[in-house]
Amino acid sequence: MTKPAPATSPDGSSRRTAIVTGAASGLGRALCERLARDGYLIAICDIDLTGAAQTLARVVAAGGSGRVEPLDVTDPAAWEALRERLEHDWPQLDLLVNNAGVAVSGDVGRCSLDDWRWIVGVNLWGVIHGCHVCVDWLKRNPRGSHVINTSSLAAIGSFPGMAAYNVTKAAVVSFSETLYAELARHGVGVTVLCPSFFPTGLIDNGRFASPAEQRIARAEFTRTKLTAEKVADAAVRAMARKQLYVILPEKARVLWWIKRLSPWLFFRIIALEVNRRLKAR
Repeated sequence: MTKPAPATSPDGSSRRTAIVTGAASGLGRALCERLARDGYLIAICDIDLTGAAQTLARVVAAGGSGRVEPLDVTDPAAWEALRERLEHDWPQLDLLVNNAGVAVSGDVGRCSLDDWRWIVGVNLWGVIHGCHVCVDWLKRNPRGSHVINTSSLAAIGSFPGMAAYNVTKAAVVSFSETLYAELARHGVGVTVLCPSFFPTGLIDNGRFASPAEQRIARAEFTRTKLTAEKVADAAVRAMARKQLYVILPEKARVLWWIKRLSPWLFFRIIALEVNRRLKAR
């Protein structure tokens, strides 16, 4: 854990503060850098302390400041200890970003139950723990506060071969929708990020039922023009507007509307695309 940065600006006003999980790389790092440009004081949370330290260096270079905090999001006691440490140094919490996540592939019946438990622990319980521990602190902020939860287009697409991942991300959307209604009267906004695939460390650190599935996933993550930086920018804009959903890119928003208007057509499109890719293997 690094030495705490001051929680006040040079003019004596309290700085905006943020907790970001999964901050050692990928979208978590991009979000930290984006918030740094707005002058946030950031708790850079991850189990990868080396990567988190690298994120901190980039935060400082971007004009922000922060501290590296070790955090296993699956451990509620670790969340409680984090809050205790931060409350000691920070006058308020302005933003909670539940971003930590992992990936698992495999058809139902092939994906092991251990992998199911692992991904549910990180992707869903990590979000639940963060909100459970921090929501009262967020409510006490007199200038208002915000929660950003990272989900995925997979929550909407329910893509074959990704049941475990789909289920956790769909649960995060439902959880965020519930929070949005619960917290509005307390001045706490909620945003859920549902981006399509973009390059992250999920492929390298995920668990795949076969090397072929990992190759297909890697191809999806690398052929897109979407980047972690674009998602982070969209997240910050949505926070300013108190916007619930962030769905990227434009093609993803089209799919979302097709599913809402005609679920049968949507899943027909998904099935045809999956069959096309299986034949191309």
